[in-house]
Amino acid sequence: MPTISCRIDRPSIDKATKEQRAKGERVTLSDTACSGLKLVINSQSASWVYAYRKRGYLDGGRRHPQRTMKLGDPATMTPAEARLAAEQIKAQVRAGEDPAMIERRERADRQAAEARRLTCGQWADRYEQSLSSQQTKHVRDEVRNVRLALNEMGVSNLFPEEITSKLVRLLVELHAERPATSRHRYGALSRFLDHLLDEEAIDLNPAQQISKKRRPKPPTSRVTHFSISQLRRLWHADGLKPEYQRYLRFMITTPLRAMEAAELRWDQVHSDEAELRLMAADTKNAEYFVMPLSGLAKAQLGGQTAESLSKVFQLTRVEDGEMSSWSHFAKAVRKASGVESFALHHLRRTFSTLMAEHTDVPEGIIDGLLNHKQSATRGGVIRHYQLAKQLDKRRVTMAAWGELLEGWVQ
Repeated sequence: MPTISCRIDRPSIDKATKEQRAKGERVTLSDTACSGLKLVINSQSASWVYAYRKRGYLDGGRRHPQRTMKLGDPATMTPAEARLAAEQIKAQVRAGEDPAMIERRERADRQAAEARRLTCGQWADRYEQSLSSQQTKHVRDEVRNVRLALNEMGVSNLFPEEITSKLVRLLVELHAERPATSRHRYGALSRFLDHLLDEEAIDLNPAQQISKKRRPKPPTSRVTHFSISQLRRLWHADGLKPEYQRYLRFMITTPLRAMEAAELRWDQVHSDEAELRLMAADTKNAEYFVMPLSGLAKAQLGGQTAESLSKVFQLTRVEDGEMSSWSHFAKAVRKASGVESFALHHLRRTFSTLMAEHTDVPEGIIDGLLNHKQSATRGGVIRHYQLAKQLDKRRVTMAAWGELLEGWVQ
């Protein structure tokens, strides 16, 4: 990177530009008429810069670090104008100021002012974009709960600084009869407000100003699971649409989450190895997961063998559309089976409970097949050092579950 000392003028700039194009590397002109002033010429741009040191010394007798300020470009600023701008900076330095820090603060103030001119709805759009690289169900639910919270508080078209702790408290009270919903709304909103805090759109997070006694409490743990007779009635539920019944039976045989199974594609089914392979983006905990399949589970998948991006279960009228009629599905199953307490998530608890009661399979293997986050099921040092997937043991476990089901439902 050659540096040429000269009195910078138009001819010297043109000459240096030609030299840069010929050599293909940066050329720097150092002005002899104004110490510290330079013109840096790159292949795509050129900039006037001025370097200086603040007067005085730091603790320990060291001098202040050198700072560099960009003044402009030669297309809009002549050498004389650049020298004038440099002299103005010199005057500030002689007065004991630090022009670069002043400029930095002014830029930060402008960015903060711009941030405060965006509405909550506009910030929600930006928040969604910032999370767009993580296309997981958790992220989609997070954004959805943020938007619902803003709408329920009536602040989508207001500025973030207009969100008060009282509005957040009223949001929590709005869902007092649904503690799980209340916690989802509050948690997503609080994380969104933390994002606004980082972006300097607000000075504090109003969700954190609520007293602990007014924050949403954890919902009562669900303990519902099905008996063997209830499983049999669910398996033989008459009157269900064939695709609903096939999906229900698959959920009985395989403890996936409802959406993981509903979004299952044929290219995720590996029949030869008798397993499903879910990418990180397909699971709730954003981790790659392999689910072994029993013979009974494979039978519910049908005869599709060619690799395809289409879904295994067509639960909607729109081909490959996303399943959204979960309430309708649950009501149809309750009516057809007579199991009034039916909910899809109870099938996962049923698998865990009946396997523990009727086999000697360790709880860790069973929990691993539920694909819970390791941090929630393992503590201490083992959480960081025990990373084995125990796939062979999981295969044996799923085969045992299939044999149990065959005896119970058939």
